[in-house]
Amino acid sequence: MTHRTEHYTEVRRVLWQVLAANLAVTILKIVLGTVTGALAVVADGFHSLVDSSSNLIGLAAIRLAQRPADERHPYGYRRYETVGALAIGGMLFVAAYEIGKSIVERFSAGGTPELTPLTVILVALTFPVNVLIYTLERRAGERLKSEILLADAAHTRTDLLVTLSVLGSLAGVWLGLPWLDSVVAAGVVVMILRAAVEILRDSAGALTDAVAVDPDQIEHIAQGVPGVLYVHRVRSRGTSDSVFVDLHVKVYSGMSTEQAHAVASEVERQVKAQIPNAVDVLVHIEPAREREAPRWDRIAYDLRQIADGMGLGIHDLHVHNNEQGGYALEMHLEMPADILLGEAHDLAEDFEKRVYAASTRPNTVITHLEPLDREVIELENRIDPAFEAEIRELITTYVGENILELNIYFSQHHANVAVRLCLPAEMPLTEAHTVAENIERDLLTRFPNIYRVTVHVEPRADTDERR
Repeated sequence: MTHRTEHYTEVRRVLWQVLAANLAVTILKIVLGTVTGALAVVADGFHSLVDSSSNLIGLAAIRLAQRPADERHPYGYRRYETVGALAIGGMLFVAAYEIGKSIVERFSAGGTPELTPLTVILVALTFPVNVLIYTLERRAGERLKSEILLADAAHTRTDLLVTLSVLGSLAGVWLGLPWLDSVVAAGVVVMILRAAVEILRDSAGALTDAVAVDPDQIEHIAQGVPGVLYVHRVRSRGTSDSVFVDLHVKVYSGMSTEQAHAVASEVERQVKAQIPNAVDVLVHIEPAREREAPRWDRIAYDLRQIADGMGLGIHDLHVHNNEQGGYALEMHLEMPADILLGEAHDLAEDFEKRVYAASTRPNTVITHLEPLDREVIELENRIDPAFEAEIRELITTYVGENILELNIYFSQHHANVAVRLCLPAEMPLTEAHTVAENIERDLLTRFPNIYRVTVHVEPRADTDERR
């Protein structure tokens, strides 16, 4: 069962419970009125039966809203829930009109409200039930972010307000102030109209594509993704439980299509992760002007694009100024391990020519040819415990007991070492990197049979959680 299906199943369950409670109150009024012969109470029971229609409207709207997207409705049917809330808002206006009409008639014809002991009993019985229904339905609506539940809860509140007007009438009779009934009823009309306007405002906002999420929040999220230079034209629409977002993101113009797509996918993932109700995020990629991208980024993107186009890889990139007034590039150029030196040299020369012709135009390009083994390494023999102890002892001289994990394996008669250790979280990254490099250098120097060393450093603050 999908999250959307679970959501609508829960909303529908709440609506059925509320409908059952409302019908129970309605039946109670009709039975009491029939037994006692109080026609006014019977009429009030049938009025409550009409009020239960808001629950039926909600159930019908949810049934339509949960239907999956199709060719006619590619964005889905979620807005039927908004339409249902809009209908309940209209019912509130009708209720306010009926009460207002009664107030005018009372002022025109005069008279004193008639209150029987049975009326008082009904108020005592139905008021707590309606309070419970309203409270539970509103809490469920806020928890599920359901427009229809919140609107129906507001409709249930009208019964509470009408009950308060009955209490006002009762107080007026006891105090000898018959006009108090009309004053309280007028206050009830104002409160009902206010609730109706709020429902119609929220529903109309969703139907007319009002802003659903603060654009600054979305921009802040997207701007935190590496590779994003600028964010603009941020838009959002939808309801409280389903938001659609689209935005324009500028990246360096030298990016490959694959790189730009990866940036867009990460922006989409971050927005959905930090805005839980975002069901769809559309990221439009645009090339940034040269002046909008930092120089190092422009150089790195150009190099990666050239290398990707040749099926090569690069790492350990260094850029520095030189005496000619330009800059020099130094990097490791990854290529297949099963080719000859002459073939590797030709690839490197072709790569360097393309770099010289690129928009960044360096003065010097120096590449270190590095064979990249693209096969899964097969382990050969078990590690000598004494050899592992020597390696652990050397690493301990740098980080003490802060070694989280040490793995040693042999392949092609050479040892490969992978170590995970922790350092203080407040240590500068450059200093932590120096520690890792010193460990790598010393291991390679002291143990000639070690072919590769990988040192992973993480902050000490995370140690307990990771363990």
